[in-house]
Amino acid sequence: MTADRWGVDTSGGGGGPWAGIRRALGNSDNPMSWGFPLYRLADIRVRVHLFFVVYIVAELLRAAGQGNMAFTALILATLFAIVLLHEYGHCLACRKVGGEADEILLWPLGGLAFCRPPHDWKSDLVTTVGGPAVNVLLAPILGGLVYTFVGHWQAVVFNPFHPYADGWQWVMGASVFVRGLWTAHYVNLLLLAFNVLLPMYPMDGGRIVQAMLWRKWGYRRSLELSTLTGLVAAVCLAVVAVVAEETLLLGVALFGGLTCWVQRQQLKMGMYAGDEFVERVQRGPGKAELKRREKEQEHFRRVEQILDKISRQGMASLTRAEKRVLETETKRTRGR
Repeated sequence: MTADRWGVDTSGGGGGPWAGIRRALGNSDNPMSWGFPLYRLADIRVRVHLFFVVYIVAELLRAAGQGNMAFTALILATLFAIVLLHEYGHCLACRKVGGEADEILLWPLGGLAFCRPPHDWKSDLVTTVGGPAVNVLLAPILGGLVYTFVGHWQAVVFNPFHPYADGWQWVMGASVFVRGLWTAHYVNLLLLAFNVLLPMYPMDGGRIVQAMLWRKWGYRRSLELSTLTGLVAAVCLAVVAVVAEETLLLGVALFGGLTCWVQRQQLKMGMYAGDEFVERVQRGPGKAELKRREKEQEHFRRVEQILDKISRQGMASLTRAEKRVLETETKRTRGR
């Protein structure tokens, strides 16, 4: 997933027992940006959200009570690695088109790459597609490795709604390495489908829809249409989550719906007027504006020629047409 940078309060804050915690969380009062720094690579800072840490601990404790803590830890570690590679894909694609990308935040619903591509639909689309492109490249690699070590296509191609019944049964007795490979293969396919097929913010599918609409309808209208589509998708996903009793899926639906709603409220308040101005500047002047500029430049050239003629031959040398041009320019100058 990609995101614009949230507003963060970077003031140092006071001292006291909470000072160290505030510094670790980025000195921010915005809960969405509470993350612990992990490392920095290629000028991209990677942080893990506080809620992600809590989620990992809760999952491990739940798994310990059920006696499958090792397998749960394997899944979480694989999810962490695949999501991280996905977000690096966004960042590198953004830089490829001349944009800026300097931070990745990992949290319970996936990851967020803070990218600022040039304000045009192509750059935005390339930045968005960069994440899923990583999963597409990993799919044949991981699938090929699984087939090499397991020897059954059923372990590679299986029903994603019943992975542990159709695919996992072929690797149950295998080594930890092979089970890790299969888990990575399954998580990679799941993340690819999850991000691309859900047409709502902040999923890549919603941003791809918005970029494609942007090409034809412009930036503002594309946001209106894509966020409306996202709200409908969020409602449908929430119904499916309730019926299937999937808490995590319900959380994704609620978060996606809330994100789309916030985007629509910002549109209503005119918070994207600046972006529209940037779009017009980068798109360049229209035909009418170009024609007006050309006519103005021709007028100035004509005035310069008349002034040069006056300096060489005097006012008496001017024709009636030249006098009218000079008179028009004099009136325009006085009016300004």
